Amino acid sequence: MSLHTPISGNEEHNASRRENQLSEPVFHVVESQDGAGAERAHVIAICIGLFIFAIVVSQFGRPSRARQAEFLRGAAKVQALGKTAKNVDAVREVSASGADARTESAKIAEEKELTPAVYASRKYGVAWQFPRTYVLRKGANAGLDLYGHNATASAMASPGRVTLATVIIPARVYAGTDFQMAALTVRVNAQVSQEECGKFRRASSDTGDEVELMPSLETVGAIDFAEADVAAPDTNVAEGDGLATGGATQEKFYHVYENEACYEFAMRVNTGDLASARNSTRVDRDEVFDRLEEILTSVTIVPVRDVAGVSEAHGN
Repeated sequence: MSLHTPISGNEEHNASRRENQLSEPVFHVVESQDGAGAERAHVIAICIGLFIFAIVVSQFGRPSRARQAEFLRGAAKVQALGKTAKNVDAVREVSASGADARTESAKIAEEKELTPAVYASRKYGVAWQFPRTYVLRKGANAGLDLYGHNATASAMASPGRVTLATVIIPARVYAGTDFQMAALTVRVNAQVSQEECGKFRRASSDTGDEVELMPSLETVGAIDFAEADVAAPDTNVAEGDGLATGGATQEKFYHVYENEACYEFAMRVNTGDLASARNSTRVDRDEVFDRLEEILTSVTIVPVRDVAGVSEAHGN
């Protein structure tokens, strides 16, 4: 009697099929769709690229409030103007040695005076620092000096300018000299092209007609400006100009094109007549302009949404 059961033809066929199925690759379906997977990955990569591009455009084309706040914080950290860190250290050293008998509040007040003040315009994306001993005029008085006259003239070639603020160095800073006043006025004009921003026009002191000034390129701080000077003779200033009278005047103008607008920084130094001022010496005008240029060194301009669309007269 045989111990082996004979295998039928059907059973042999089924066993052969099971053997073939086990030998087939498990991932054959995935492998058969390689082309579709690569295409899907390509589409995903394009979408990611567009998403990143949209973020970059939104951040740099139209800056957020957070970026503007960062700009204001950065402007607030500019080094003190008109005073150096050594002045602050000297105050502290004298106080520590006991040679200064003033009260603690007086010491704090003096150190606070060495800390510069900050002007910032979020609407126009501009900020700068200036010593607290100077005077800031803004709002309705943005373009006026301490006597109600125009603090500075403008050398912009086209109308449409907006006056933001004026920083004034008062006469007390140069007591005992023929110095009367110095001012730095900042204006913005969104109605001029970049080419027009590089042009300077100013009324002639002889005829009163507008003449074009020859500009030069000058880097102050981190900004490349177009700059032009007007040096007047030592005679009285014409009253028709609406500016302070009684001495010589010298002007400097700085233009830079940012935010599709022209930013003007106009400087003016007025001095009086030594013959009418007893015991006075002539002030060094270059040194006065150096002080104004220290303010210009701290100027920061950042992108804003739309300078041309701002309709208010002041950017505070």
